[in-house]
Amino acid sequence: MLNQNTHVRLPEKAIPLLRFLEEHGPKTQRELIEALNLPTRTVRYSIRRLLERGLIMKVPNLKDMRSVFYHISPEVADVEVIIAEEKRISQNL
Repeated sequence: MLNQNTHVRLPEKAIPLLRFLEEHGPKTQRELIEALNLPTRTVRYSIRRLLERGLIMKVPNLKDMRSVFYHISPEVADVEVIIAEEKRISQNL
């Protein structure tokens, strides 16, 4: 369920992660780290915030149960609208 909790602002690096998932489909944390060339810590934090907002979901990796796939939540109609809203909020602060 999409959670528009305004108390949880997205970190700057969550935006490219969200766009990447929209363009490339479900990925593991390791795949996101490698593809985006971001530190592990940054990707973990961004994933946590995106999960809290309900913008992404995690699904078990049936080939390797030690990992999960992250993908855009079905409730997210348009990632660009969410990104534009985040930018608008940031500019108003």
